[in-house]
Amino acid sequence: MKLETKYFAKSIASPGLFLVVALFINLGCAGISKPWRDYSHKPFNSQEWLAGDAVERGRMTLDVFKKRIPDGKSKEEIVKLFGEPDKKAPVEGREVWLYRTENSAQSRLTQFPISFDAKKGAFVGGIKGGDSHMYVDEDWAN
Repeated sequence: MKLETKYFAKSIASPGLFLVVALFINLGCAGISKPWRDYSHKPFNSQEWLAGDAVERGRMTLDVFKKRIPDGKSKEEIVKLFGEPDKKAPVEGREVWLYRTENSAQSRLTQFPISFDAKKGAFVGGIKGGDSHMYVDEDWAN
């Protein structure tokens, strides 16, 4: 009887393990880079942004963009809200600050730009070649 129980447990465990591995492979192929992380959108919170990693920041970028939170603010105000940028670069006469973010899709667009206009202050996004961008890749500002 014990032998049958062991065999039964092994026969159930093998398909279970296979299903778990297959699930992670499918999620990876579906574009979810870290399926164990929560990528759902959430409202912007400065303390969480400052303490968070690229995934936490990525969850808040849509809210930042929709509410235009940086718009009209000074560089000092942006640093208080978002912290120092991961990269600063001049793009078509504007200073652009890039913050690393990560979204559920395995996208190469991992930088969230905040641009500065001499007259109007900060604004969310980046403009290059007449196109406005909410996310950019690491080489965009070069």
